Amino acid sequence: KKLIKSKSGLRIVTEKEEQRSPFIIQEPQWVPDKETTNCTNCSVKFGFTTRKHHCRRCGQIFCNLCCEKKVELPRMCFVDPVRICLTCESSTRRENKFFQKDLKLLTNGAIFLFRSQKNVNSYQDQLMRCKLSLDHRYLLFDGIEIIEPLDLNHILSLKVHCDKLSGSNSMLDLEYSQNGDSKMLTLAAAIDGPEKKVGINWITAFQEAYNMLDKFNEDQPVI
Repeated sequence: KKLIKSKSGLRIVTEKEEQRSPFIIQEPQWVPDKETTNCTNCSVKFGFTTRKHHCRRCGQIFCNLCCEKKVELPRMCFVDPVRICLTCESSTRRENKFFQKDLKLLTNGAIFLFRSQKNVNSYQDQLMRCKLSLDHRYLLFDGIEIIEPLDLNHILSLKVHCDKLSGSNSMLDLEYSQNGDSKMLTLAAAIDGPEKKVGINWITAFQEAYNMLDKFNEDQPVI
């Protein structure tokens, strides 16, 4: 990794693109100062006593009251807290929870009852540990040999099942592509005790991870 300085602040980034976490996003393009005469949020007119401020999360221009908070922004790899607008504040705090708590849970992994489809009418169940790779690019399955590391970009859909009694996320269905074919696998937090709770929390964290990737892909321009 290397330390770089942009107009928004200091950032620690990976040197190679293939090593970058898929949850990391690039800095937004700043709206040029000359293109905006009023605050994007409250529409107050900029002048000698009302300065312009760029939100580091969206790149839009705001007045000080609408863009006064400085928060950590690990999704963009900033070293220090940076200025963000009121609109971006809630989503940024949610992302920060993911980076500070959920990612650690995902990389530590949890024990599941793993169900895979052997063929059209046959399934195989095994006990295993599922975890996210340290570069956040793959799902790893320890304890079984029937599946290779799964690239997150190959996941086609995700469905979470809630336990009717507890209301917790107790099972996860993943549809993914492999060599041009669509396949399914199921992870169930089937063990009683502390490990079951870890599995339930892991499923919830992975659902958040998938939603972040899905939203990121939707926001990317079509080339």
